[in-house]
This record gives sequence, C-alpha cells and structure tokens, in this order.
Amino acid sequence: MQKIPITVVSGFLGSGKTSLLNRLLRATPTTEAEQGALDGTLVLMNELGAIGLDHRRSLAVTDTVVLLESGCLCCAVRGELVQALRQAFMDALHKKIPAFSRVLIETTGIADPAAVMYTLKYEPFLAERYRYAGCITVVDGCFGAMQLEQHREAVQQAVLADVLVISKTDLTDTDSLAELEVSLGRINPMAVRFQADHVPVLAELLHTANSTVEAPGRLKLAPLWTRGALRSASMHHGGVGVLTLSWSTPLQRSRFVAAVSALQELEHPYLLRLKGSVWFQNAIEAVLVHGVHKHLYPLDLPAPSAGDTSRSSFLVVITRDGPLAAPLEIFQRLLPGAHLAVSPEGNFVDS
Repeated sequence: MQKIPITVVSGFLGSGKTSLLNRLLRATPTTEAEQGALDGTLVLMNELGAIGLDHRRSLAVTDTVVLLESGCLCCAVRGELVQALRQAFMDALHKKIPAFSRVLIETTGIADPAAVMYTLKYEPFLAERYRYAGCITVVDGCFGAMQLEQHREAVQQAVLADVLVISKTDLTDTDSLAELEVSLGRINPMAVRFQADHVPVLAELLHTANSTVEAPGRLKLAPLWTRGALRSASMHHGGVGVLTLSWSTPLQRSRFVAAVSALQELEHPYLLRLKGSVWFQNAIEAVLVHGVHKHLYPLDLPAPSAGDTSRSSFLVVITRDGPLAAPLEIFQRLLPGAHLAVSPEGNFVDS
C-alpha cells in the first residue's frame, strides 16, 4: 500500500504560517498536478489558546480542514493528532469524507516538528499508512533574527526544516534580510530557502520538501549542525503563558488600542503573540487582531464570521516567562466585562 505523505508547516508565533497556507491553497491551478495537489490535501491545524482563531482564516479554503483542540502539538501528538489521522483515514476509506492523497499539519508557534516525525515512525497504525514528507518552516522576516537568538523553539523549527520560507519581506530592509539568510544558512545549510513572495505553487513546494528530506546524507549530517544550534535552553517550552479572554458585547476601539499599547509596554520583551477577533462598537463586522512582540498589525482585516452575529470578541495573549496577572489586570481595567476562558489544558502551559 502506498503511504500517504505528511508535510509539517512550522514556524514561530506570528511568523505567517496560516497566511502561507491560505495563499497556497487558494491559488488558481494551471496544471493537472497543481489541481491534484489542491483536491487531495487534508489540512490539520493546531492552535495555542482556549479559542481557535487561525482556522477561521482557512476554513473557507477546503472542506478537509480539521482543527485540533487547544494545546501544544508536541504535547498532544500521541493522542489528538494520532486520533485525527486515524479517524481521517477510516472516514475516507468509508467515504464519509473526500479521499485525500496528502496531509498538511500546521503546528503551533512553539511546537517541535520532531514530535510528528517520531509519532509517524513509532505509532503502528500511522506508520503503516502515512510517511513523513518533510517540514516547511516559516521564518518571520521582521523578527526572525531576534527569535533565533532568544527562543530555542525557533531554532529547532529552523533546524528541522527541509524548506525555509522567509515571510514579511516587504516589511524588512535588504540588509536585515541578508543577515537573516546568513543565520539560516548557518543553522540549516541543507534546507531550500525561499522568500515568501517567490514561493512556488503547493505541488512544487511539497515536492521540494520531500526531495530534501530524502536527500542522501541529510539524516547523518543533521546532528552536526543541530548540536551547535541548540546549545542553550530546555527542550520543552516551559514558562509559556497563554491567556484567553472573551467579551460578549462590542468593545470601544480607543480603549482596546490603549489596553494593547499598555500590554506591549508592560510585557516587552515577554510578549510573544497577540491574536484574536474583535467586534468594535458601531462596526458591522468583527476584525482580526494580529500582533507579534511590540508590533500590532492594522485592525482593518475583516474576520470571516461565517454568519456569526453574536458581536462577541476574544483575544489570546501568549507570553514568555511573564506573569499572566498583569495583562489580565490591564484588560479587566480598561475593557470591563472580560471573561477568562480556560482551555482543558489550562491557561498556563508549563513542563
């Protein structure tokens, strides 16, 4: 039986993984191979936070999108991911869902892609039916250099990549991009690198990742640069705090901006990611909120509501080694009515 290839889409918090997937999956195919890649792809998404956001931006792309429950993929990989892949295979076999010929797994921003590699090799049911076909890691063109310096997870994701995609190149100067390219070349010399505006179509990108992972000597050489790149910090992402807040009524825009500004000043450099869907007063639809470190992106992108008229808002705040009580106090003070949403795993993720 021919095994189904699985490609991991990785990248640190806010790097642009979902944006890349959206672009690839929505691209108009020009060949039969490109059409086949789109038609036969199952997408599994995993998010950090009690409320999923990123899947709202991609559910319209394909019917075969599965959102795994809140939590870190490398923690849940033996349970939820295994069950999702097992169920998808059986559902396709019994024609409950369209047949699929490949799987894309988008991990959380702090997940270790090695967890997927390990599971596919040692979980019997999956090992007989699926195979690891490489890792595509998205690196933030604006903050990637800093993240590689400060976060072991970012280095691990770059080290295990078969393809590296540098995002946000239009927001970064040429010299900074060149320095980032040098750093990535030193960390992972065997990965194929693309800038986001020059990424090939999905079929070609998946083929490149698969070809790289199967390159002679790659597995033998990998430990040689991995040892140098991963020289500090602990393997697991202890100390990552996840605060999920929701509001049942529309928010005042100026007070929301003030709260976010206060949070960024207070938590820098501990603030890793800010994301959510916010319905402002006097607005006709919600907008997406997307921030990385101290940078908050424009609040003008409509959030796909899928007919949602609840006028509710939610926000996920992800921090490193910073107390969660402080950001909670800011939002409760400036935006009264905040409800603390607790995921099954809890709002604090630690080893």
